[in-house]
Amino acid sequence: MMSTTIPTIFSTDEHISLNPSNNTMICAEQLIGELLEGPSGRIIWGVIQIILMALGDIGNILTLIVLNRRLMRKGGINNLLQGLAISDIVAPTLACIPHIIYYYGPRTNDSAINFINLYVMPLATGATFCSNWIVVTITSFRLTIVLKPLYSQLYCSSRNEKKVLIIIFFFSILSITPYYYYQSHADALNVLKVISAILSLLVPWVICVILWILLLRIVNREIGSKKSREFILHSEIITQRLKSKSRITKMILIICFCNIICQLPVLILTILGLINDNPCGYISAIFFVCLLFLSNLLLIVNHSINFFIYSLTNTKFRCALKIMCRYCYSYYNHRIIQRQMTLATKCDDQQRKGFHQKKLDLYIRSNSKSNDSPPIIITMRLLNNISKQNRKKSGPVAV
Repeated sequence: MMSTTIPTIFSTDEHISLNPSNNTMICAEQLIGELLEGPSGRIIWGVIQIILMALGDIGNILTLIVLNRRLMRKGGINNLLQGLAISDIVAPTLACIPHIIYYYGPRTNDSAINFINLYVMPLATGATFCSNWIVVTITSFRLTIVLKPLYSQLYCSSRNEKKVLIIIFFFSILSITPYYYYQSHADALNVLKVISAILSLLVPWVICVILWILLLRIVNREIGSKKSREFILHSEIITQRLKSKSRITKMILIICFCNIICQLPVLILTILGLINDNPCGYISAIFFVCLLFLSNLLLIVNHSINFFIYSLTNTKFRCALKIMCRYCYSYYNHRIIQRQMTLATKCDDQQRKGFHQKKLDLYIRSNSKSNDSPPIIITMRLLNNISKQNRKKSGPVAV
């Protein structure tokens, strides 16, 4: 549950000694408050976690773009992977907002942080709920495809994927709605935390472990090294399909394994927080705070790592990503060349205008010897016309 894994920001002015001799005076909240102000908390929560969040958001956005390419639309579990990418964008982004405000916002930000903890963090909890159950659905769909390939088109169709996503989203909304209704009831909130921890963390984690073990055994039996020799007996098309099937299954195994490992510290921290959310004593407080740091980092990593898993394990995804990058690069070069051609055309036009102007000036200068020449030419023509008229009036000269 995100609300139990994201630390509450404390602002305290008292100095707390970390001397082990005062172990009865140290509690987890006090230690968190001092570490948040210290360099270690600033580096982990204020720098590393925000950088991981930004990289994860970029990777998930690229995943959405690649999955909507024509090459990837017909792939299996495409809709589920898109839903997982969206939930992986929402959950860490909302979870890092308190840290950004605390470390980079104004000092008088207690009201903003309290507002975010009350109204925004439940949305992060709902996004984590969606992410965990989508991973469970992806693994179960893949298990169905491997076990019952003839029924896979019936039960694992794109329409059923959309239905499952709608159901998960609906239950995630139901799971966070009571947080807004029972904000002032401490006992009710504790009960809600227990229910949310069971539904959004414990149950999907246990199901993921069971599905991962089953799928791993099936992969070792059906698509392992023993069956790899049988690829030679099939045609090239069937061989490529079998290899693609094994690669997709291995990709989902890696996704499920990363989810199990990254969610384990979060699950332990949630259980300890439900038992005692502020343990006192030097060893207990240090263990709780270290587990809090580790769970937050692994939670961000869990939401950010899927893009790299797809890129390393899925050839089709990698090919679509390369095509998209080449298209963007060629489009960028085309825009640069177009701008250069536009600038060259403007320069040519200016040069042509300047050339014609110079040519006109030379023509005018060549036809006019001085500034007085035009009036002289006009007077000469007038005199010639008058002399011709006089000759006509006088008639022919007698010999």
